[in-house]
Parts: sequence; structure tokens; C-alpha cells
Amino acid sequence: MEEKRWPIIGISLLMILLIYSFLTTVFKSDQKRFNHDRIFVDYSDYRQGSKTPPAQRTTRAPTYRHPNAYKAAQEANEIKRTMFSNVMTATISTYNAHMSEALKNQPSPSAQFPKPVRNAQYEQIIDLSMQPVPDFQSGMQHFAAGDYQRALESFNSALDKVDQMDVKHRIDIFSMMAECYLKLKSDDGYIQNKIRQVRMERRLKQVIQAAFPEKADSMKIFDWSTTQEASKQLLRMRSLAAKSDSPQMYEMLKRAELDLEVARKVTQ
Repeated sequence: MEEKRWPIIGISLLMILLIYSFLTTVFKSDQKRFNHDRIFVDYSDYRQGSKTPPAQRTTRAPTYRHPNAYKAAQEANEIKRTMFSNVMTATISTYNAHMSEALKNQPSPSAQFPKPVRNAQYEQIIDLSMQPVPDFQSGMQHFAAGDYQRALESFNSALDKVDQMDVKHRIDIFSMMAECYLKLKSDDGYIQNKIRQVRMERRLKQVIQAAFPEKADSMKIFDWSTTQEASKQLLRMRSLAAKSDSPQMYEMLKRAELDLEVARKVTQ
């Protein structure tokens, strides 16, 4: 029993000695030391509650600057822009060259369009539609400015000058004259010019059907609304007008009422 007691006592003494050495090392004087090439951490400042602020670092911007730095930066930016422009130009040129080469043997899109039957009346209408009408353009400017009376005068002048076969311009003129009368709150003027517009459109439709016989069935959708369709449109406008009293909604409702009257007259 005595033999087992002495090793335990020895180990206990060794542990007490190690604890004592550790405590004396930690709470030793403020002197900094190195142990086994490791920095000694001094905890005495924390024990004593030292309030000495750590040394603050002060950084200063370099005072030296090249006198031509700004000019050099501008020149560098200009070089970058020039290089980017040259790269983009070369890229676009290369793309266009390759596209031209790829499409060289491809048929033109216009070759897929139906060829019109030789029709002198159709060709005359197309030629006249390409000619400018200054009075019509002047009327459009007055209309955009809100001077509807002067716009009407210009449209009437244009109507007197265009050829009788210039169906395209006549359709445009009658349409704009109807709009002017609508703005001037003249119901009869709107209805009369809309009827003239519908008649010109039907005339143009007949010429196109004669030039493109295979498209005759698809041209039906370009006809003026029937009385039944115009009535449905009027009912929709009245339903919308019941929810809004804006001037624009009133004008749309008025237009729907007049279009119904036009539909009745052109279908008689």
C-alpha cells in the first residue's frame, strides 16, 4: 500500500509545480520576453486596466504627381476609344463580307412574291401613288397643329390637283377630310367623306384583284364593316363609355355611331 502511495504523491507534486510555474509566467512583471522563438504575450496591461491608446497609424497620400499625368490619361483613353472603334469596324466589315458571300446564291425575297398579271390600270395607279402631293402634306401639318379648317382647305386643293386614277391619294384625302369634319363636329361631312373613301377603296380592291387573281379571296377582309359588325362595335363603345366620361371616349363613341350610318349607306 505504501509503494502505491509514493507515485501518486509524486505526480501531485509535479502537477502543483507546473501550475505554479504557469501562473508565475502569466502574471509576471511587464517585461516582454521570447520563449522558444514565440512572441511573449503580456497580459499585465489587461490586468492593470491600462488605458493607453495604441499607436495610431497615419497614412499620407503621396505628394509627388507627374505634371503631365492628366494629359497622359486623356491620351490613353483616346487610344482605347480608337482601338475599340477600329475593332468594331473590322468586325462589321468581316460580318458583311461573309453574309454577302453566303447570300450570293440565295434567291431574292421579292422573287417569292406573286407576280401581278399585266394590268395597265394597276401600273398607272402604282406610278401615281409614288408622286408627291404637296397640298396633302400641308393639310397634314395643319391637322397636326389643330387647325382643322385650314387642313380642309388644303385637302380640297389636293383633291382638285390629283389625277382621277390616283386612287391611293384620293383614299388618303377622303379619310383625312372625314377626320377634320369629325373634329369640327360635322356629322354629315364625316359620313359623306367616309362613303367616298369606301368607294375608292372598293375601286382599288377591284384593280388589285384583277392584277392578283390568286389573292381575290384574301382581299375580302379589307372591305368596310357590315351593318352587323358596326352595330356590335357601337354596343362595345357604349359599354365602355358608361364606365368613363373622358372626351376621348366620347369621340370614339361618336365615331362608332357615324360608322354604323356609313355601313348602312354603303351596303344599300
